[in-house]
Amino acid sequence: MIKKEDKWLKQEQAIRATQMAFDLSSEVQKNIKKQAIDEELTPSDMIRKILDLDVKSKKTRQRLSFNLNDEEITQLAIRFGVDTQDKRAVKQKVADILIEYAIAENKE
Repeated sequence: MIKKEDKWLKQEQAIRATQMAFDLSSEVQKNIKKQAIDEELTPSDMIRKILDLDVKSKKTRQRLSFNLNDEEITQLAIRFGVDTQDKRAVKQKVADILIEYAIAENKE
């Protein structure tokens, strides 16, 4: 078991970490992000890997997300023929459309 002093020391070191942000061309950023996705890493972990630094996090489960307001959820529910209050059904229908889109794009 980790001693409290060791735990506090690690937390203190984490607080002192410095975040670096880069204004790189969109092509460079896109390339690094694509590599990260292919290797199931976050972009931050991909940069650490490129720099030959420790990558401590586990592989990530990449998620897609976007925001919908209540009006848009209702609009989609009507379009999909599901109850306008059933957000789960709307979410499932959106997932189905995204899967179909990805499959169609892969065939091209």
